[in-house]
Amino acid sequence: MSSSPDHAELLRYLCHVRFPATKQEVCQQCAALGAPAAHLARLRTLPEGTYVESDTVLQALPHP
Repeated sequence: MSSSPDHAELLRYLCHVRFPATKQEVCQQCAALGAPAAHLARLRTLPEGTYVESDTVLQALPHP
C-alpha cells in the first residue's frame, strides 16, 4: 500500500488515538485532537468495528 500525503497527514492524528478503539472512538479522539473536517468525514466512512492500531484504520478506509 502506498501512503498518499492524505494518509501521512491523517496518521499524525491517528498516532495519538488510544487503541483498541471503535470507529466512533477513533472519530471522537481525532476530533478532540483537532483533525480537519475533511479527515473526520473520511473517518466516518470506516466500516463499523474495533481497530487495534492506526495502520488498520488506514487500511480499512475506502479508497477515494
